[in-house]
Order: sequence, then structure tokens, then C-alpha cells
Amino acid sequence: MSVGVAQPPPEALSAPEAVVEALLETPLLGRLREYFFITADAITSEQVAIAEIPAPPFHEAARAQFLAERLRDAGLPIARQDAEGNVCGWLPGADPTRPPIVVAAHLDTVFPPETDVTVSVRGGRLYAPGIADNACGLAGLLALARAFVLHDVRPAGPICFVGTVGEEGPGNLRGVRALIGGMPNIRFFIALDGPGLERITCRAIGSRRFRVTFSGLGGHSWANFGAVNPAHALGEFIHLIRHLPLRRGTTCTVAAVGGGGVINAIPTEAYADLDCRAEANADLDHLENEVRLAVVQAQQAEMQAATRRSRLATTVRRLGDRPAGETPRSTALARCAVAATRACGQRPTLDSGSTDANVPMALGIPAIAIGAGGEYGGCHTLEEWYDPTGRPRSLTRATLLLLALDRLPVEPSERY
Repeated sequence: MSVGVAQPPPEALSAPEAVVEALLETPLLGRLREYFFITADAITSEQVAIAEIPAPPFHEAARAQFLAERLRDAGLPIARQDAEGNVCGWLPGADPTRPPIVVAAHLDTVFPPETDVTVSVRGGRLYAPGIADNACGLAGLLALARAFVLHDVRPAGPICFVGTVGEEGPGNLRGVRALIGGMPNIRFFIALDGPGLERITCRAIGSRRFRVTFSGLGGHSWANFGAVNPAHALGEFIHLIRHLPLRRGTTCTVAAVGGGGVINAIPTEAYADLDCRAEANADLDHLENEVRLAVVQAQQAEMQAATRRSRLATTVRRLGDRPAGETPRSTALARCAVAATRACGQRPTLDSGSTDANVPMALGIPAIAIGAGGEYGGCHTLEEWYDPTGRPRSLTRATLLLLALDRLPVEPSERY
């Protein structure tokens, strides 16, 4: 077993780019890079095993147990589940007063429990629902944890490897919310989400999801014609949403509709599910106000059009709320990520997205999301695929990033 001690460098090397550069020729990084290439096939096999454990929203327990067992087998002194279902594996630091660096990958998928998640191989690609998002990130998380333990990496501060629950739509980021609620003094947060090597997600797209429902008494399509019709009101509402004057960087999508049961009756209820997104929380507030105004306008239009006195009720129920946020390009975390990406021969792409990093960003905790290597397609479909080519370089990037962040001096205000 080789030994690598991750100690803070002299003050002259405290700039993020200088710290990354100083690490490039260290024997430790060379050994870790070689390890990822040697174990590439084993990492892929572990990814297949993860993908074939169903993990629909709110049913991640089996996959969480698998991850906890693998983290314990890797030799992390502490690997356990919290009350929300997150799996946390701790690599202790030499200085217990330093706040932790968190590396997280989400456990859940978007697919319902009955989905066949058997992995097939065609043309060098792995095919299965969730094989890329996020079996790839979880396999990368395990590879990093295992590499650090096997090569006796002893960080200056603790590193927490986490598998989070509830990242996808209906989960509403419940896992990372609970994690941060119990670990408020996080120094840096890195989400491993899906494949890729160039991407650095440093802006969090906020989102709010709503179910808008129109309700009436219903009735026979002939005998009660002229009574308020929830389906007509819903149609007017959707028309208004379609023509909203959206601000730049915002979207509003009618994602699902429903209501009624038989063709010869006025429905008692009609509803639409909306997905609203923006890069700023103020724009989300504005968009929500526009949606609620459209509900009132559609209600009034249908009641005015009705020729029979009847009641039309409305409800707007919030289904999810993900905050927007940003980790500025000037922060040490973003600068280290850019430098590490360039050091691996890639051109960094700073983008926006909706990931576990949304929550820490919104709270002012330096956070980003990066890919765990390889290429993919068909995300969130039954034909999702993953190609592991290039994964070792991406894991080397993540390693370089973690080691560099750990070497940065800690300000007194950051300590516990």
C-alpha cells in the first residue's frame, strides 16, 4: 500500500491554479491515475450492478444498502444511512476542526418500480434506464472512495462520500436538504451527476412545479350544456400559459393534463401539471405570480361564457420547489475545477443545471456539479445508454479537484 499525505502547501502556492499545478507531478496523483485505468473494467461492472437495482423515487433503500456495503468494504471507517435514507461514508481528516468536503451522487432514478432495468450491451455501449443518470455517478463515487482508501490518502480535512435520495423530480431534493440540515458547515460540495469530462455546472436552475385544477359540478353533455366546464377553463389556462411574455432565462411547460372519465359528460375536474424554471429566484417568483394570474383569468373567462349559473373552483398546489443559485467563477472551487479540467487536456464548459448542488448554492455554500466520465444518450428514456470510454480521465480530474481543494488554506471563520 502506497502512502500519500495531502498536506496544505506553502502560502506561495495557495492560489487554486497553483495548487492544481503543484499536484500534477506528484507520485500520489500518478498512482491514483494509474489505478483508475487499471480498474476501468471493474468500475464498469460495478456500474452495471448498481443500474440493475431499481431505485424509483422514494424507493431507493435497496440501492442505498448496496452503496453502504460497498463503502464499508472499501474501508471507510464510517459508512451509514441517515434518517432520510442518504448513505454517508467518511474519510477522516488530520484536522478535525476543518469543515468537510462533500462528494455526492444521487441514488434515485426517474423510472417507476415496474421498469425493466436489465443492462444490455450493444456496440460497446451499455443500455438500461438509469445507466448514465445516475449509475455512472455512483460508480464514480465508489471508485474515488476506494482509490483514496487503497492509496492511503490522508486529507487535511474530512471528506464525506454521499449517496443522496430524492434528487429526481418528485423527490424535490429531499436528500440533500436533509444532508445539509444536519451538516451546516460544509466547506465545498461536489455533485457527481451523470457522465462527461468538460462540464462544470456552477449555476443552479431553480424550478417550481404546480398542479392547477379546475373543479365544477359536471353534468350530462346535452342536458347540462352551458354549465361551467373545467376542461374548457383548463384549455383557456393552457392558452394563456402558451402566450406568457417570459423573461430571458425562464421557461414554463405544461407537462401533463388530465380530467374527465366519459365522453358524454361534462367533467367535474380538469388539471394540468406545470414545470416552471428560471436561473434567478426573483424570476421564479414573477413566473409563479403570472401562473396564478392566468388561473384567475381562465376561471373568470369560463364563468362569463357559461349560460347556466354554476360554480367553478380552482386550486394551485405546489408539487416541488428547487432554489436557484450560483457559485461564481471567481471562487476557489470553480477555479480549481477549471484548472483540473484543463490539466486533463479538456476545455472546461461552465453551464447551468438542476442537480443536488442547487441547495448548497442557494445557501451560499460553494458547490458545483461535474460528470463522472464517459458519454451517454437517451437520458430519462428506456433507451438510455452509456459508453465508458474516457472514464479514467474524468475520475483523475475529480481526484485532482479534491486534493487541490483539501490543500487550500482554511480561513479561521470556516473552522468548527
